[in-house]
Amino acid sequence: MADKQYDDGNLHYAFYSGCCFQGADARFFEILEQVFDKVDIKIHIIDDAVCCGAGVIEERSELTSLAINARNMAGAEKMGLPFYTPCSTCFNVISNVQKRLREDNKLFEQVNEILAEDDMEYKGECKITHTLWMLAQDVGLEKLKERVTNPLNGLRVASYYGCHTRNPGDIHNYESSDNPTSLEDILEVLGVEIVDYDTRNDCCGYHLVWPNNKLSLKMTGDVLKGAQKKDVDLMVTSCPLCFKNLDGLQNKAVAATGGDFQLPVLFLPELVGLACGMSPKEMKLEWHGVPVNVRL
Repeated sequence: MADKQYDDGNLHYAFYSGCCFQGADARFFEILEQVFDKVDIKIHIIDDAVCCGAGVIEERSELTSLAINARNMAGAEKMGLPFYTPCSTCFNVISNVQKRLREDNKLFEQVNEILAEDDMEYKGECKITHTLWMLAQDVGLEKLKERVTNPLNGLRVASYYGCHTRNPGDIHNYESSDNPTSLEDILEVLGVEIVDYDTRNDCCGYHLVWPNNKLSLKMTGDVLKGAQKKDVDLMVTSCPLCFKNLDGLQNKAVAATGGDFQLPVLFLPELVGLACGMSPKEMKLEWHGVPVNVRL
């Protein structure tokens, strides 16, 4: 799906930030715009988008969850653009809503009755994507490689997907849920040495922070320790929520698991930006909880 008004050689997306790109993490929007400009991507904010509910609203009312997320997708359809969210949880929730509505015509009609009150319609044509697939598939690895001006050769990196872009794997069928490769494909283009580690596919426990903080910290610490044991220079994650745990809560998480180290963690677009010639200051690395004291 593409809008001909943007026939300018760039890739255009309807942008849904979710909640995690607000407040203290609002800097990531500016980072995304700068990095995407390097690879000919333009993002356009969806007007009047609402919170996806993070899977919590559906516990009280499935229909409400379906309606608000169909509304978000309808906004992208109205723009004639693919729906892009950098938030893995939003991606998971909205993808599941799309799947549910495809499978149940009655619910599809009920949702559109609700949206009609706001003069909106969900047609079911929305293509949903996230940062990994945009870079690896839409931009493509060859083009990305052409834009790399500062290859990060010799940097030992542990890749971390998190859970919500991988599971469930039957929605988009882009890559294996058990052994995804898109993040490693991108990292290889950036020039780094990819280091495998035992806790690569473990959950960091982000969504347990509130109901069980102690367990969440242990899960985060375990993921970090698994990577640290392999003597990596840093960890890179494609999930901004995992980043909040792995970087922002790292000191508490490591202490909770009996460790004593600091492992720099980067959000994937930051590393892409650095490899494309942008400075640590432009990527706002000074905002990190754990200092990024490695050669970049």
